[in-house]
This record gives sequence, C-alpha cells and structure tokens, in this order.
Amino acid sequence: PDLLAGTGDSLRLWECEQTGEPTEMGLHKTNMRLRAKMTTRADYSEPITSFDWNQVDPRLIITSSIDTTCTVWDIETQQAKTQLIAHDREVFDVSFVAGSQDVFASAGADGSIRMFDLRSLEHSTILYEAPAAVAPSSSDPNLGDAAYYPGNGGIPSTRLSSLVPPLLRLSCNALDPNYIATFALDSHIVSVIDVRNPGTAVVQLVGHQAPIHAISWSPTSPSQLCSAGADSRVLVWDIQQALTTRQHQQRQALAAAAQAKQLSKLTAANKSDYGDGRQSPRSPVLASGAQTSNAIQAVAQAAAAQALTQQPTNVAPSLTYAARLPVNSLAWHQNSPEWISIGFGNTIQTLRL
Repeated sequence: PDLLAGTGDSLRLWECEQTGEPTEMGLHKTNMRLRAKMTTRADYSEPITSFDWNQVDPRLIITSSIDTTCTVWDIETQQAKTQLIAHDREVFDVSFVAGSQDVFASAGADGSIRMFDLRSLEHSTILYEAPAAVAPSSSDPNLGDAAYYPGNGGIPSTRLSSLVPPLLRLSCNALDPNYIATFALDSHIVSVIDVRNPGTAVVQLVGHQAPIHAISWSPTSPSQLCSAGADSRVLVWDIQQALTTRQHQQRQALAAAAQAKQLSKLTAANKSDYGDGRQSPRSPVLASGAQTSNAIQAVAQAAAAQALTQQPTNVAPSLTYAARLPVNSLAWHQNSPEWISIGFGNTIQTLRL
C-alpha cells in the first residue's frame, strides 16, 4: 500500500489502499489505516510544525518543532535516528536538499535559514538572516503621538527597536541544490538564496499584495517556482533571466577587481625608488599621477561592481491566477508538472499551466 505522512502533536504514518472503481473524474476512494505514531516522548510532545520526506532514501523523514529541534526518523524502525537543536527559537520549516540524504536546511523564528549535514552535526552554516524591520519600542510612553517626533514627519527616530521577522517557510530547489526560496512572517516578497553566497538574497519575487502562505519549486524546471498567499493569488515565476544577469554581474565584479589589483601593483612599482620623495627616471611625475588616478578609478569601479552583486534582482511573475479566497497551501504535481493544486477555504482546486 501507499504511505501517507502527516504531523501535528506527532508524526503519523497511514497506509492507503484504493477501493472500488474510479469516478468519472478518474478519482479513487481510499481506505486509510494508521500504521505508526512517532514521538520523542511518551508523555508529551511539542507540536511539529513541518516535515519532509527524503527522496534519496524514502525510509527517512525529517520533522521540525517549536521546541527548537529537528528530528530525523527511520520509518522502518519507527524510531528517531537523530535529534538536534537547530535554532535559538521555534523551527517552522525543514527540507532535505535535492539529491542528498544527509544535508538539510531549516527556517525558524530567529529569522535565519541554517544548513546541516547529518555526517557532521558539530557544525552548521547560517545561510541567510532576514533583514531587521524597524519599529517603535513598545516601552515608549509616547508611542503613537506624532507630535512627539518633530522634524521627522511624525515618525519616531530616537526610540526604535530592531525586529527580525520569523522565516515561516522554505523550499529547496528540486533540481539545483544551490537555491533555496523562503519568505518571512507577513511578507509580500519571496527571497531566493544561493547557498554558495550566504548572507544575501540573489533574487526577490515581487508581486503579492498580501502576506505569502506557501511556495514550491517546479519538479522539472530549476528556474520555475510557484507562490500563493492571502491576496488569493497564485503566481508562477521564472528566475532564469535574473540568475543569468546575476552571473554576468559577478563576472564583471571579478574582472573589475582583477584590473584594480593589477593597476595598484603597477602604481606601486612606478613610485620613487629613492625613498626621499624624488621621482625615479623611469616614472615621470605625469605618468605616475595618471597611473594613480587610473588605479583609484579602477578600485572605485570594482567596489561599485561588487556592491551591485550584493543587491537582489527583482523579478515579476510570469503567470497569475486569482482564487476565490486566500490560498493557504499549494503542491506541484511531481509526475505531471503542468498541474498545480491549491487549497483555500474548504476547497482543493487543480490548475493547469
């Protein structure tokens, strides 16, 4: 029988068997029987926020929990294989990296995405931290009084606190293990991260008009992903052009840095050999001044090119669908990628691209 997994206060496995003839739409009725209920404690278990089934080794399922941990389960033995403290606060999502049974990433209330390797759990990598949002301090007795902040348009400037928004969901690219998509609490933007360049988003998907609820990469295209949110919109994105532009910017930055380094070396070599401020015969004053100016300009160009690679590229959606109600979940069909299923209200709807 097929297996179905679900989480709540524990990880549950059901066996599913089709019964009867298919309906006019080709759907089968299914009998479900609980096969296993797995928890780390017999008396009480912290709520599980998400899970992912390993595609390389289907015996493995990883779960995340509000108790700051991630747990890897062996569904054959129905035992926890590994449990680790993954974040400083609640862990909201977890996913294995494509093509690996050991590497996984997690997102949490501390606003970070972290990557782990089951073969070396002593170390982890912080791939991304959500930009801090600035808000007035709740302890300020004059909070909300615009007259209290003269000269600043009624906006508080001296009594501010930094708030790092929780990252609610992440999605690892199904074909390219270098890319992870994520979004923060109440955010309208999806950020795409390149694990080879931790710290900043390489692409931002801008198109939703209300908080995002779900994201998923295409199972057949490494550059396509889908998002859905409280604005009742389902958006399909293609980031191939943005990634190509980003790679071109990185090549330009490397070339500019190499040129600046070379000019700096030439300028240093052509300075006075005497040490008393006199100019050597092989480096006239005008030539030396021009070379210094060129070197300074090259360094500035290299810095500007490098700064450009630190800014995410904004991408607009390629396809849009409007549902009747806010969309809470979505799933891309693994075997027929032209179909996407969405859930809203008490309805499940299937869309064809």
